Amino acid sequence: MHGRLSLVVASVAITLAALVSVGAAWRAGHAPPPAEPAPAPPAAPEPAPAAVAEAEEPTNPLLDPQATLLPDELLARRLTDEEKAAMAAELDRLKTRHAAELVSVISSAAHDEPSPIPPSFLLSIAFAETRGKVLAVSPAGAAGLAQATPAAYLMEGLAGPLFLTDQYLIGTRAYIMKKPLGDAVAIAGRVIDGRATRAEALDLVAKAKELRRVGVDELEVLAPRAPEVFLPRVEAADRYNEEILDELDGLLSRGASRAALTTFRDRVQKEYRALLRVQQANWERYAAALERERDGVLRRHFGGDPARVLLLRPYEAGEVLGEHLDARFSPTQMAAFLRAHALTKRRQAIDLGVPDDEIEAWTAALYNGGLVNVTRIRAGLIPPVRETETYMRKVPEMRERLEGVAPAATVDGAQ
Repeated sequence: MHGRLSLVVASVAITLAALVSVGAAWRAGHAPPPAEPAPAPPAAPEPAPAAVAEAEEPTNPLLDPQATLLPDELLARRLTDEEKAAMAAELDRLKTRHAAELVSVISSAAHDEPSPIPPSFLLSIAFAETRGKVLAVSPAGAAGLAQATPAAYLMEGLAGPLFLTDQYLIGTRAYIMKKPLGDAVAIAGRVIDGRATRAEALDLVAKAKELRRVGVDELEVLAPRAPEVFLPRVEAADRYNEEILDELDGLLSRGASRAALTTFRDRVQKEYRALLRVQQANWERYAAALERERDGVLRRHFGGDPARVLLLRPYEAGEVLGEHLDARFSPTQMAAFLRAHALTKRRQAIDLGVPDDEIEAWTAALYNGGLVNVTRIRAGLIPPVRETETYMRKVPEMRERLEGVAPAATVDGAQ
């Protein structure tokens, strides 16, 4: 969401079986007439003043997701030159490319604004993402030392140049909008196979409904840079997903037969798999196009083999690419993004209510798997992802390793 699940608008013809009219309208690119708005729920009573005061008093300023200013003792402090050199030497031993430059650019960005996240943690994320290949492009179209997607870059409020194509937009829309369909398939499958009772399945449907729109904000932030048809198709797909979950709810509530659930599961599974193919094919085409554009800019600017430039002059080349093609190739801009995005993920971890001593690990998990997947893992809708589990273990281990070679790298309580 990063990353590796880390793991875009032309019309894609997808023949899906037995879609309701909303689904058909989405494939054709014409949103159906809006449904009648649901009546607004009654307003909640105003809390007593004492309750408000109690709710707004954080028990730990470091863990307050709304905090913007933190006491000095809770902030990661600036690394000394000796600490930078020690961390760079350790990264170099781990075969990190241009380790000294990586440490320099990230440590500088880490201190541009107050943050409780130390440079050692940011370096651990960068190491996990690219091992110093700061101009890398992933199969999903993430780019740069922080492996940022265009949607994640824009979500952080950044406004540099971005290389966007219909393929990225189509692939990303399919990626987000297929999630509720996958939830419905998985829930129905558990009942069919006897792995869940109908009561348990109804509880999972309720959770799937709560999470239905997680990730839609990533599509909305892309809309100003997308053709006009993009957002209406997102909205039509969202309505269709709601209908699918309501249909499953109805089947389970009525005690529908296993055969009826199987028919539902097989139909929705075809739709899910079709969107998965759309996602993968379009992301692959986008990544290939981004690499071609990257290499073309490098060839024109440096007058030589782009592969040699990528290997020998990546930081200089990245700033050129960041100015003329895509800001995600700029090491300095990506270091700033990494700082901001890691803090966003930390706040998300706090909002999920994870234990205090697990916030760092779940921050890493959210960076790797994205909120759209991690929330589903925690709700029991999808099984844990091995890549994300490894990531959430390895990043804290790497931070400890880096701080072990430079013991004074962070102040007590900065974690």
